[in-house]
Amino acid sequence: MQKIDDASRGNKLLRLFQRLMLDGRRHYQADLSEWLCCSKQTIIRLVGEIEGVIGANLVTGLDGHKRWYQIRSISRSRLGLDFEELRYLSICRDLATPYLPEQIKKRVDESIFNFSMLMADTAYADREKCQRPQFVFYGKGQIDYSPHFGHLDCLVKAIDEKLICLVRYKAAGRTEPKEHRFAPQRIVSMSNALYVLGASVTEDFKAMKHLTNLAVHRIQDVIQTNRPVPFDMPERDPGMFGLPWHEPRSFRIKFRPGSASDYVRERIWSDTQRLAEQEDGGVLLEITTRSEPELAAWVRSFGDTVESFLPVTGEDSHG
Repeated sequence: MQKIDDASRGNKLLRLFQRLMLDGRRHYQADLSEWLCCSKQTIIRLVGEIEGVIGANLVTGLDGHKRWYQIRSISRSRLGLDFEELRYLSICRDLATPYLPEQIKKRVDESIFNFSMLMADTAYADREKCQRPQFVFYGKGQIDYSPHFGHLDCLVKAIDEKLICLVRYKAAGRTEPKEHRFAPQRIVSMSNALYVLGASVTEDFKAMKHLTNLAVHRIQDVIQTNRPVPFDMPERDPGMFGLPWHEPRSFRIKFRPGSASDYVRERIWSDTQRLAEQEDGGVLLEITTRSEPELAAWVRSFGDTVESFLPVTGEDSHG
């Protein structure tokens, strides 16, 4: 038999181990023999050496008269990730794409790709496949946050270090921007937009004036100061409807039967919401918000499919 491949025995051993390890599937002895250009007896000897190192993680069997070999998952990745978690990270990347500046998208893509290479996951080692979205977000009125990458980066660092920022901000309806002494607390996503929650700070940087929210796309400049935030901000509940502007207020909204009531009952609008089915097929939603104007605008968007929209008083809050 003429040898086609004159690779060294050590080279064959490494190539065989790599092939078995990378995808975790069954490999047939005849196919491996043809791939390495060697005899089946050589494959048996090489597999025996691999088995001597990894033990029971190498399994073998017969499929009819065809011998196969397979390496089971040896251990959790040294990176602290397994392949399934990497897929979940890719899904999170896909869902977050509408809110990420282009610079961050590229960094996330690169990180997922590099993780997959380090984990030797051939399902992800193809860059084109790795970066092809599995989940796609269909949104209307999407905002391009690429020009605001520096602002977001500065705000996140200020949040981590609990520092006050000088924010140049042009509010909706205003012709000129205004500078704010601002203590950022958290970046939140809502209604296809990013907002930074925080507090307005007095001119001497020593006290909180009031809690406020700023739309990231309306920020024109952010300068991080070396002034630490000298007060504790109350934690805002992300499970409440809308952005926080005032003390919690509760409302009852009755939807007539039809597509609107189906839409409402299929979704969670607040962690503390209560849904009550109505005899006519409609639904009654009781919800708490810290942004009454925002809730009212949402209710108006349903038009005449809303039968009633009333505040909950102290007497009937548990009725």
